[in-house]
Amino acid sequence: MDTKDLFARLKRVAPATLVLASVVMSGAADAQRKPPAAPPPGGAPEAAPGVDTSAPAIVRRIVVTGAQRVEAATILTYITLHEGDAYSESASDKALKSLFATGLFSDVKINFDGSIMTVHVVENPIINRVDFEGNSKVTTKDLEKESQMKPRMVFTRAKVQSDIQRIIELYRRNGKFAASVDPQIIQRPQNRVDLIYSINEGPTTGVSRIIFAGNKAYDDSTLRKQIATEESAWWRILASNDNYDPDRLLFDREQLRRFYVSHGYADFSVKSAVAELTPDHSSFYITFTVDEGKKYQFGKVEIESKIKELPAQALKPLVDVRNGDLYDETRVEKLKDVIVNAVGSKGYASADVGVRLRRDPENHKIDLVMRIEQGPRVYIDKINVLGNNRTLDRIIRRELRFQEGDAFNRDLIDRSRTRIRALGFFKDVTIKNSAGSRPDKTDVAVTVEEMSTGEISLGAGYSSTSSFVGEFSYTERNLFGRGQFLRTSVAMSTISKQYQLSFTEPWFLNRPLAAGIDLYKWITNYNQANYQGDVTAAGLRFGFPTSEYGSVQLRYTFRVNKVTPYSGAPASLLQELELYGNSTNTSLVGFTFGYNTLDDYLKPTRGAMFSISQDFAGLGGGLKFIKTEGSWTGYRPLFWDMVGSLTLGSGFIQGYGGNTVPIEERFFRGGDNFRGFKLAGIGPRDTSYQGDYGALGGDFYAQGSAQARLPDILPADYGMQFALFSDFGTLGHLDTPFRGAAYPNVKDNLAFRASAGVSIKWKSPFGPVQIDLGIPVVKAAYDKTEFIHFSAGTGM
Repeated sequence: MDTKDLFARLKRVAPATLVLASVVMSGAADAQRKPPAAPPPGGAPEAAPGVDTSAPAIVRRIVVTGAQRVEAATILTYITLHEGDAYSESASDKALKSLFATGLFSDVKINFDGSIMTVHVVENPIINRVDFEGNSKVTTKDLEKESQMKPRMVFTRAKVQSDIQRIIELYRRNGKFAASVDPQIIQRPQNRVDLIYSINEGPTTGVSRIIFAGNKAYDDSTLRKQIATEESAWWRILASNDNYDPDRLLFDREQLRRFYVSHGYADFSVKSAVAELTPDHSSFYITFTVDEGKKYQFGKVEIESKIKELPAQALKPLVDVRNGDLYDETRVEKLKDVIVNAVGSKGYASADVGVRLRRDPENHKIDLVMRIEQGPRVYIDKINVLGNNRTLDRIIRRELRFQEGDAFNRDLIDRSRTRIRALGFFKDVTIKNSAGSRPDKTDVAVTVEEMSTGEISLGAGYSSTSSFVGEFSYTERNLFGRGQFLRTSVAMSTISKQYQLSFTEPWFLNRPLAAGIDLYKWITNYNQANYQGDVTAAGLRFGFPTSEYGSVQLRYTFRVNKVTPYSGAPASLLQELELYGNSTNTSLVGFTFGYNTLDDYLKPTRGAMFSISQDFAGLGGGLKFIKTEGSWTGYRPLFWDMVGSLTLGSGFIQGYGGNTVPIEERFFRGGDNFRGFKLAGIGPRDTSYQGDYGALGGDFYAQGSAQARLPDILPADYGMQFALFSDFGTLGHLDTPFRGAAYPNVKDNLAFRASAGVSIKWKSPFGPVQIDLGIPVVKAAYDKTEFIHFSAGTGM
């Protein structure tokens, strides 16, 4: 019977039989094509005639079970076995590992029954939410930053264990070495879970004692002041440095090194810093073992310059290190920065400034050799402005003192950074250069970090001058990102009411021309001068630069002044009101010239600023006078990281055309502008009045203030700044009609005054606080003094 007749008969049998027959015939056909396999060693039983037992099992079909969220087709992409492939245990094991590696499944099983491979998966649940319980030392926000597990992520035990270790490490950095974390899982419908980290913080592990070994030049007490870690004590309840932190210990090692190398010990090193836990596990003993080495002085300072435009002789005046000075590594770093800036100012941005120290152990001296290698002259290729999400590019670029194609100049880079910071729009400004498209090109990146420039403030405060103060204001210093300034405010205090609207466009008509408008109304009770003033005014301003550091402002103001005397006001004031009446109109035209070379407008350390202004009244209105004021302030670093400043100023106002100067236009000094004296506490006064009354103001003043801003005594977190000050000067020179025999009680002798004290500024949690403690050193008998001048405020 041939094969065709056999298949004809099989068509009439059941389908199952037909399939079986097909398999048998297929095997028979294969047997006819292939020789029989050799029997295995040892004598295995013979296979049935025509059956090949060595043929690999073929995966005819793959079935996925247990999947809920993950598609079966997606699961099949993770494994290397496919339908039609030969099945083997190694291939199955590889597929199993691939599925587990995805992190999507908590369990995977693969079964094979000869032709069908079944892949059964148990999916990991999805995280519904992540919570933290028991945390008080560390905020939930900080814990969330450390945790990798987030809502809607796939839950895996490996990531939970990793989170636990990260959280414990975070607590250790906060002095909680006994902290433990217990993860709790709450099952939710649809294969979701809530993950809760239950935290037992345990006690804070403090520092019982800090010990130094090997130190001879400085005692333990001196060295403890150089490091950040502090010994635990009951009075340090607000401190956070009195617990053990391994990262802080590394910082302390560097602080010790910097202290020693800045005091001549060039070979100093910290051999070890060991923290030992006390037997009761409540605190640590920390031991620093140091090797001080020998004390050195500076020897010769040599400069080797390969740049023609900067010969060594031209650079030597920049060197402030002398033979015999105590060796100080910080002075070497500063000197290198000075040389780098000098080289950069000539356009050699890629010049190499190397510093080599040549030790002389016998004489304990270190020679300083600075070698300057000439690199190619570099030009600016591209200028990229980064980080300005709100501020327009052109607002920043117009402050740059360099352009694309200019020679790279370090001085202009620093000046540009100062100008951008002076805008007041950014927390930080950095300008860095990187390699350009060619060796002689450099790209410049101006990176800014924006800060909030708009605020709605509802504030309250108290000061010695104004008593209680309340204010509501809206201020925007960068309107629509265009650099425009807008402010509207309403302020009320015990002695005054103020309403104000100001707007400034710094680049009017796309030119460096600042244009502004001011509208304001001030109602003030001048108790010291026995009258109430009511001023309503409108003004226009225009300003423009005259040089890189100079500027001029032109202005026009029209004011309506109303003066209401108190009951029993001085005769001099009443006579003034007879001359001008209770209401006067003043038309003012004025200018101000300013010159500013400060290195930082917000917190200067070097430079000076100068201004002179004049206002002319008489182009309309009822008053005629000329008012002139000038001031100069200089800053420079002092010893012990202090910054000194000196301010000198003077002002003079004089009527013309037979006019005198009314009281509301005179100068008053005291309180905020002359510490140690009350508001309007110095100058001409009618002594017939008791208490603080009777101030008359003066037509002339000359005043100065010397101040030393102290380095940060407390950690920066406290937000406190201290300064020593001395204010000195005089005020007087009343108009002739109000002096002489007609007013025997009026004292006006231009007496010299001086005060000294301490100024404290504190960025407190409830707002800025300033306390001035001033002691009058020289005063007139009729002056009014105060020891404490206090002001505080808060806003939201």
